[in-house]
Amino acid sequence: MKKSIFLVHEPITISEGFVTTFLFNFPFLFFQALPVNSLFCPIKLIIVMTRKILLIDDDEDELDLFEAALRAIDKTVECIQCKNLTETLEYLLHHVPDYIFINFNMPKENGLECLSQLRQIKKLENSRIILYSNHISEEMNQEAMALGAYACIKKPSMINLLVKKLKEVINDHHF
Repeated sequence: MKKSIFLVHEPITISEGFVTTFLFNFPFLFFQALPVNSLFCPIKLIIVMTRKILLIDDDEDELDLFEAALRAIDKTVECIQCKNLTETLEYLLHHVPDYIFINFNMPKENGLECLSQLRQIKKLENSRIILYSNHISEEMNQEAMALGAYACIKKPSMINLLVKKLKEVINDHHF
């Protein structure tokens, strides 16, 4: 996860009627000003942590739906999409995602095979790998957990339920 720290020393001139906190929102940057008893407002230190999430699925519609659900949870999340293990391994040569979501049903390697290979990569030891599918049997869940999955989730049919389920998994360890 990238951590960015921004501290601005320059004061901002504001109107006398200013009472509440205001927020400038730029992609991946948040500056927050806190009111004081003058016309100047010092900038507060904000730490921005961008979560990298890798989505592995051969179905583009599923990838887009998953990404939309993740962005509904956190607009600053960086989503990367790979369609198979080969693309994934190429991406992982230079990147380490915080979360990796793997679809179980893929044509070449299924999710368990993909999970098994990813868990052999030392630099991914702190990445949370989540297996997902339309159907998660108890046997599949146990095998995934034994291979080092962080969680197994069943894909809900409605996006609002998917958002809720993903929020539970991602915010289990809030950064």
